Amino acid sequence: MPQAMSALAIVQLVLADGGSYSLAATLTSVFVIASTVGAPVLGRVVDRTGRPKPVLLGSSIASAVSLLWLAGAVANPAAAVAAVVVAGFTSPPLEPTLRGFWPRLFPEPERLHRAYSADAAAQELLFITGPLLTVLAVATFGGPGAVRVMAVLVVAGTAAFCLHRMPSMPSTPQVRAGRTRSPLRIKALRVLVVAQIGAGLPIGVLTITAAAHAERVGTTAASGWGLAVNATGALVGVLLVARFPLRIAPERAVRILLSLLALLYLPTAMVAWPTPAWLATAFVAGLCLPPLLTQVFALAGTIAPAEVATEANAWGVSAFSVGIAFGTLLAGMAADAWGTEGVAAPVVLASVVTALAAVQAGSNRLAPAP
Repeated sequence: MPQAMSALAIVQLVLADGGSYSLAATLTSVFVIASTVGAPVLGRVVDRTGRPKPVLLGSSIASAVSLLWLAGAVANPAAAVAAVVVAGFTSPPLEPTLRGFWPRLFPEPERLHRAYSADAAAQELLFITGPLLTVLAVATFGGPGAVRVMAVLVVAGTAAFCLHRMPSMPSTPQVRAGRTRSPLRIKALRVLVVAQIGAGLPIGVLTITAAAHAERVGTTAASGWGLAVNATGALVGVLLVARFPLRIAPERAVRILLSLLALLYLPTAMVAWPTPAWLATAFVAGLCLPPLLTQVFALAGTIAPAEVATEANAWGVSAFSVGIAFGTLLAGMAADAWGTEGVAAPVVLASVVTALAAVQAGSNRLAPAP
């Protein structure tokens, strides 16, 4: 939930304090980039130690303390940047850890596909409720309210996760000695990372596009509605793919779905449209993301060896976050430079880059090494 709230919560925190879109986009992007760097590092610690719970709990406490620091430091840009760096870097790697367990819990391909679909559906439910909870927290507790709620939830959610029994993690002499090679040495994983960056770009732009649309129509809550409606479209997409699984190999499906994602986000550039029409574009834009992520999860589980699964999944999650961060930063700078009309340019640019990422994700380049 804190990850689902973070982009809008930080933007609203800065704007409520009288800050600029550029500062809001910068802090959001730094938070995401810091978590991008931290997730593989913490994931490698999990893989090497085979003990995820101490890593998850310790990092969640550090992240929560930093978020509370951010809530009171936004007036000082240097302190705010430092706070988001620490909060992002220490974000507990729950998703990579969980996705490292799925193949061991469900070795059968059909059940594993359903697990990945359920995982994606749960994520989309969070991204529906996250923006709405952010809007509610800001309305109830003021600008810093949502960031403080994030701090509470990051510890509570991690503790709840760690209460569950976890299957044993693979351990080899190389893992225990810290001599495992980075999964990024695997070509197919590097191609998947580029694809994930491309997938994240238009999602990051949407954070600023939604705020720009809300400003155009004079309804602050419209930004939260836009992100929630986008996540609702994504939830519909994941339910469809769970009910009607794709009949093509994941390494072929990634290119197709990434191309569709680039196309469907283009209409969200029309921020001057009436709210019902713009919300419809946000809904449609969300449809392709969960089917794409389901294929990415499946590929990541086959590309990397089990003993580095957590780190490999962390690179996939982090790459997606990098795309979101750069998309948010690009759109925020455009909104400051050219006003709310200026966000159309980064939407188009993000879609073009996403399409190029699809081109490089050929099935021959994503096929797991024999």
